[in-house]
Amino acid sequence: MMRYLIATAALGAAALALSSCATLNEEQCQVVDWQQLGQSDGAQGQPSTYVARHQEACTRFGITVNAAAWRSGWESGIRSYCTPSNGLSVGLSGGVNRNACPADLAAPFNEAYRVGDAVHDARSRRDETQREIDQLIRDLSAATDDAERTRIQVELELARNRLSIAQAGVTRTEREADLYRLRLSQASQSFVQ
Repeated sequence: MMRYLIATAALGAAALALSSCATLNEEQCQVVDWQQLGQSDGAQGQPSTYVARHQEACTRFGITVNAAAWRSGWESGIRSYCTPSNGLSVGLSGGVNRNACPADLAAPFNEAYRVGDAVHDARSRRDETQREIDQLIRDLSAATDDAERTRIQVELELARNRLSIAQAGVTRTEREADLYRLRLSQASQSFVQ
């Protein structure tokens, strides 16, 4: 009896996990505006293959996806996503580049993403080093003997040196991002004129 309960619970958990992965439920599959959904997916940077996830979800309910309408909307949405300005924002926030941009938009988006991602990575390294220093300071105040205090003081000095280097990395990458923003601004102004 106990095995039956465990097996039933495991099956229920697996079914719940699978259903939570579905992009749409049955009602959504029935009423969705496929073009609008495609536009929304594109504007969120989903790849063109993302429609397959909707097809998988809706097929379970015997509902056909209008892939052509979805693709039409996606084409519009992805163009609003794949801008250099957005690439920079995605990188700065630590977002993932799904490499979803069409070929004509990919290079400028990817370049901007790399600039933003470099800033994000530099800030992360700095912040991690600061957390390490904070922990070492706590360890130092809790140290019980001279040898341990000396060891922690040496580690603390090394960590402070790494923090200085990490902060220089933040300053450098932020400067590069500022210059990139300036070039973007100048390019958009010359495009308008």
